[in-house]
Amino acid sequence: MSATSTVVVSKEMFDLFSTVLYLSRFFCLQPLKWIKTDYSYIISKSGPYMTYSILASLSLVTASIYGLTQAYRMEAIYLIRLNGNTKRFVTLSDVVVVIFPCIIGVAVTSYKIDNSLKYFNYLRQFDCYLQKQPRKTRKSFLVPFVTILFTVFILIFDAMMWLKLIARSQSIFILTLPYYVCYCFTMIIEIIYWQFVHSIKIRLVLLNEKLAQFCRNDHLIVRIDRKKINSVVDTLNVETLKKHDPQTNDQIRDLINAYQKLTEAANLVNDAFGLLILIVITGCLVHLLVTPYSLYVIVLTTGNTMFIITQSIWMTGHVLRLLLIVEPCHGCILAAKTTSQLVCKLLCLDLDKEVKKSLEFFMAYLAECQIKFTAYGFTKLHRGLLTTITGAVTTYLVILFQFNQ
Repeated sequence: MSATSTVVVSKEMFDLFSTVLYLSRFFCLQPLKWIKTDYSYIISKSGPYMTYSILASLSLVTASIYGLTQAYRMEAIYLIRLNGNTKRFVTLSDVVVVIFPCIIGVAVTSYKIDNSLKYFNYLRQFDCYLQKQPRKTRKSFLVPFVTILFTVFILIFDAMMWLKLIARSQSIFILTLPYYVCYCFTMIIEIIYWQFVHSIKIRLVLLNEKLAQFCRNDHLIVRIDRKKINSVVDTLNVETLKKHDPQTNDQIRDLINAYQKLTEAANLVNDAFGLLILIVITGCLVHLLVTPYSLYVIVLTTGNTMFIITQSIWMTGHVLRLLLIVEPCHGCILAAKTTSQLVCKLLCLDLDKEVKKSLEFFMAYLAECQIKFTAYGFTKLHRGLLTTITGAVTTYLVILFQFNQ
């Protein structure tokens, strides 16, 4: 097999990614298979799982469209969702941003599956350079678990609301079930992205810990009494003191190579998930417009308490979805800045000439090859994006409310 069609990872790395690998397989993403050996796992592309992903997503989208067309014919739903041109436009936008990732997601992840395998390979190489592997923490399990739990809770609560609004309860549940699954599909994309970015972040933290150890190690620091450098003998002593330390220099170069692997891994994440994250963020923006608008409409018409509570929970959920994307990216940026600060701190010390050259090269590399994440190049992913989205939502909501007058 080619180098891009299979990769061998350690048991610890597989445990770290096991949750998202199983979720992605079930929800038609990341068509991968894996085989367990004595001390590792062999991960490779899978043709059958790729076929399953395509057929399952097409069936899900078809069932969702059919179910929604039938559900919106019901009088109670029609009056809330489609009674008016503005409502129709808002409802159509809401539906499209949920169904569209199911179509594009499978196509993109199947086409970019080699990037995922290369990503795992770069992380494996990083672990080899550092001779240390991050262990599975509670956060790696809790974030996906809490996200799925909250998603299931809000979907069930939403279904109960619609069941209460209309009489034919069983039919509405069956008709809208595929659409709810489509929403879960989008959430799995976000969980996978969170895990991929978070895994880079925790490795940056390990690299920073290694650099911090160098700052604390006395044998790296050359302490010179500069008052005694006037004599030839003392100068010879200084040169002897500044002898080359090949072991330390090799360790610094390993850190440089390790960081280079992380930059390559980050670039692969941008390439593989950039378009999907752009679609997901656009969907969050649309949802943050649709949900307050729907709340505004229901307050003016029926004033149903359960609907108001549901829409409020939805708004909270969409904000949390944005945080799920932005926070790990922002954490990587902060960790990379810490790396630069630690290298600067080392450069301020009196070091061996070769070690200092390596650190100067590391500093130049940090400046030129920064770890950053973008949504298909359209916008950088950091906390500043939240401010931009808040301003956009406020502006467009004012426009929608004016059209509704």
